[in-house]
Amino acid sequence: MRSPRLANLGWAWVLLLLLTACRPVLQVSLLDGARQLPAPRFTVEDPEHADRPRYTTVQVLDRAGEMYWQLRAEPYGDTASVASLTYGEAPPGFTVLDGPRALQPGGRYALYVVGKNRGTLHFDVDLEGHATEVSP
Repeated sequence: MRSPRLANLGWAWVLLLLLTACRPVLQVSLLDGARQLPAPRFTVEDPEHADRPRYTTVQVLDRAGEMYWQLRAEPYGDTASVASLTYGEAPPGFTVLDGPRALQPGGRYALYVVGKNRGTLHFDVDLEGHATEVSP
């Protein structure tokens, strides 16, 4: 016979796992064949929405935390988000809040897409101006 204390501990563990489970994040990646400066392309996938990702803000920062590009949906909401972004080109329904500043060869950057969920892509630009995905 199982002890009630052991059973309660088991249920507490299951509850803890459920309460701390993370929501799926947006998957951000560089688009193959379109990684060259001045305008690399990115894709955004949302595991919760197969038709298109849902986000309201896009930001690109360098490793020092300086803003290179910032967009916000106008009117605010996730109805304008798209599955593919080109650096420096605001998709319809987004307003440019900052930049775009030119990405520099030899630089390290992070692209953030934020909404109910969020996603991040860290990338380096080599001396030839080719962007590659890197670990944070």
